Amino acid sequence: AVVSTQSTGGHGSAAHPVETTTIVELYIDSINNITRKTDVIGSIDPYVIVYANDKLLGKTKPVNNTSSVVLNELITFKTKGDPKTAKLSFTLMDKDDIGDDDEVGSGSFNPAVEESLTNQLVHLKYKGKDIGSISITMNIRDIPLI
Repeated sequence: AVVSTQSTGGHGSAAHPVETTTIVELYIDSINNITRKTDVIGSIDPYVIVYANDKLLGKTKPVNNTSSVVLNELITFKTKGDPKTAKLSFTLMDKDDIGDDDEVGSGSFNPAVEESLTNQLVHLKYKGKDIGSISITMNIRDIPLI
């Protein structure tokens, strides 16, 4: 895409076409009503691991002792093709101080089949059972490429 912008420097007021590149801003908005416990005492210490097309994109920060929390964490990435073809998957983990972190559940999101990419619920399952959800927002936008 080429966007025309006005120069504000001391180089006159001629418009110069600026090349752009498409990025994806993926907001992990919240973790909602997790019913599965992996700890004997208290609630889980949840965080989300995010993948696109089976490649690790990043993870959210763990939150102590909760089954529902607003995160508003942003993961930004660029795809080689149409961003709507990126198959997103999410693994909800429980941070443990001793031993390995436990998987609580997982789910996926296919933007190609969704009408809206805002405030989408991703249902999480563990061994076929619903265990809660996460809310996401996917924002596809063009930024200047310099």
